[in-house]
Amino acid sequence: MAEQLSLKNMMKGNVLILTLSRVLWSMSDSIVLPYLSLFILSLGGTKNTIGDVYFIGSVAACLLYPIGGYIADKSGRSRLVGIATLLYSSSFIIFALAPNWLYIALAYAYQQTVLFYMPALNAIMADSIPVGGRGRIYALTIAIPEAVRIITPYIGGALIAAYTLQPAMRLGYVFSTIIGLFVAFLRIKYLKDTIKGQPIGRNIIKIFYEAYKAVYHSVNWIWINIRGYTLVALILTLAGSTILPFWIVYATEVIKLSAYDWGLIMLIGGITKTIMSLIVGNIVDHIGSRKCMLASFILAIPSMFIFTLINGFYAVIPLYIILVISSTLMWISSSVFLANSIPRENRGRIMSALGSGMSIGITGGGYSSGFLIFIPMALGSKLGGIIYTINPVFPWYLQSVSLLIAMILTFFYIKDKANKEQ
Repeated sequence: MAEQLSLKNMMKGNVLILTLSRVLWSMSDSIVLPYLSLFILSLGGTKNTIGDVYFIGSVAACLLYPIGGYIADKSGRSRLVGIATLLYSSSFIIFALAPNWLYIALAYAYQQTVLFYMPALNAIMADSIPVGGRGRIYALTIAIPEAVRIITPYIGGALIAAYTLQPAMRLGYVFSTIIGLFVAFLRIKYLKDTIKGQPIGRNIIKIFYEAYKAVYHSVNWIWINIRGYTLVALILTLAGSTILPFWIVYATEVIKLSAYDWGLIMLIGGITKTIMSLIVGNIVDHIGSRKCMLASFILAIPSMFIFTLINGFYAVIPLYIILVISSTLMWISSSVFLANSIPRENRGRIMSALGSGMSIGITGGGYSSGFLIFIPMALGSKLGGIIYTINPVFPWYLQSVSLLIAMILTFFYIKDKANKEQ
């Protein structure tokens, strides 16, 4: 009863609004996002083009992330999140109207650029959850949206089967625009700041100067306090970005699944992630982040390699379930680790560098972000298209080796913090 009361007390205010926002996003983005690579191919792109689109997006995201972190720590977080969400929502209009893949590249670059509000959003969430409950609350903020997200990739696949790829995708992006505008309204009206901000003025040059000057201090803090975590995050991002855009391409071209089949697999993965999120949160709170990260690696390393050996719909399902379990372990445990490690007054700037968690690189996993993270993400996306073109199995071989290296580094260099930050 005490635990239920505790969860009830924590699931309110900012946490409730951000969770509701993610629920609404889950109703829209997962209809189209798993099929973006196929959309690019249908608009005249190639395998290399897919990598280029993600590369351009990652480079564009680097530009303003330090600005987002600086504003979040200096001037406040809630207003930045609300206004930038409005800008992000407008990107879906370009996707919906795109006549060729170049417009997709433009839309994706614009979308990633305005995501500079993510450090502020991540900081608000971390600030709003008390120590001792972070595993459970992070788990709920994944499980509740994921429960909604369960059906949407399947709906996307069904729409493609019914209307063909391009009409279905355009319809999905229109729906995403409408949902995004409503999410922006909720965030502008109801989010509350968790720090006392000061006006930063309207001198854009000065803001850029101060923000990028603060990058040195952020990187210095990271090097002193969590360099082991950072190295692991960079490795996972580099390798994960080589495979992330190509799951559905490999599934449809090599394993010979249809978009509908992949949507059904995503449906099963969503059910798994929802259930596991509720379980993993308690585990992280009780045994710590580091052990859960190691368990994630143990599951993911062989599974990535085995994916290249299997054929058929029914062979993919159990393997994807294992990968979803691994992904859930990694995302929740790494999110809790960062929240426990970064002081409240620095969270915006540090999270602008590292994001809010680590991903193992599967479709439906958490979204890694941060100006340090975007560098290997851009490189991995560019290399992914080249490596996949040479041999479709090579990106998954690379990921298995990278996960092994990351697991060794985690074992020796990542330690749970004894005195957790508020």
